Amino acid sequence: MTWIADEIEARGGAVPFDEFMELALYHPEHGYYSSAELGYGRGGDYLTAPTASEWYSRIFARVLSFTARVVGPLRLVDVASGDGSFIAGVLESLGARADEVLADVVSVERSGSIRSRQVERLAQTSIRVGWIERISELKPAGESTVLHASELYDAQPVVRVVGRDGGVREFWIDVGGGAPAWSERPPREEVAAYFERQRVTLEEGQIAEANLAADGMHRLLLSAAGDCGLCLVLDYGYEARRLYDPRGRGGGSLTTFHRHRLGRDPLESPGKIDLTAHVNWDDLRFAAKVGEWTEVGLWPLAEFLVRAGLEDELEERGLGMDADLDAATITTRQEIKRLLDPEGMGSDLKVLIQAKGDMIDVAREALSIELGIRS
Repeated sequence: MTWIADEIEARGGAVPFDEFMELALYHPEHGYYSSAELGYGRGGDYLTAPTASEWYSRIFARVLSFTARVVGPLRLVDVASGDGSFIAGVLESLGARADEVLADVVSVERSGSIRSRQVERLAQTSIRVGWIERISELKPAGESTVLHASELYDAQPVVRVVGRDGGVREFWIDVGGGAPAWSERPPREEVAAYFERQRVTLEEGQIAEANLAADGMHRLLLSAAGDCGLCLVLDYGYEARRLYDPRGRGGGSLTTFHRHRLGRDPLESPGKIDLTAHVNWDDLRFAAKVGEWTEVGLWPLAEFLVRAGLEDELEERGLGMDADLDAATITTRQEIKRLLDPEGMGSDLKVLIQAKGDMIDVAREALSIELGIRS
């Protein structure tokens, strides 16, 4: 038997899919995110916006600079911070201005091996960086807080269900035959309640996933910003009405990634492949409503970057439309094209922006409807 079959056998021989996914991704020894080998980046299994191009961090640094001019030095919290590419890129972009823009930085990363890489990478920065393992360790601070979460929620365990006889049946993973295999059971009470609350009725045979913990996790994250906060969540997802539309996602959104190849079988090589499922933005919206946060926008990544001043940043760096087409300019434009790609990351990745207190008006101005051009 495999390690995960042994784990499931020790838990009674069968577990709901979210428990299987938790083991596959976060088991302290065998989990995908517990490995000392990075799973993302050009040499890994997939790219994130911060690892695809340093221009994501540069434009984010621009938003931070604008915000700090209005409300003062900020506490930046990066959740699911990975190898520190985002934080390193922001600090590099801010350069000598970092002390004016940032009071301190908090990195939240569950993997101990990856946190160790960050400590080494960010050891020389002039800004105080603190490392913690979980969102629950975050506490409100005196400074205005900017929360950043890149592909946090799509990497959380999800339940998986199938439409049966006007209701749902829940998928479990059974090892009675010696290897993990699918089985169907009546839904647990909290699973049935989730789909009822979302007013979702699945068609016969339609498969769907749900992150039951997203609402509570997001409430906890937002509470760490106190009464003056800005939260930017970068992730793959849809509102419930589209996420559970059988015409587009009759087979659900659960996906595996290995060496930049997309797959659909989460039982193949658990712990060796990444598992991900799309976010239901309505879960995060509900959490914000409870905490009296205001939604500033939900945009594709490309639109967010343009709103945040990508064109201005290019011009200021001498890389605008009139720049000489030398090797450096061409390379830069190729990197930016990757972030803006309407058939890839630029469209598929979305940015949800929520704000509270004085940050609401600041965020609206920083992310102007007039495409980043401010008067």
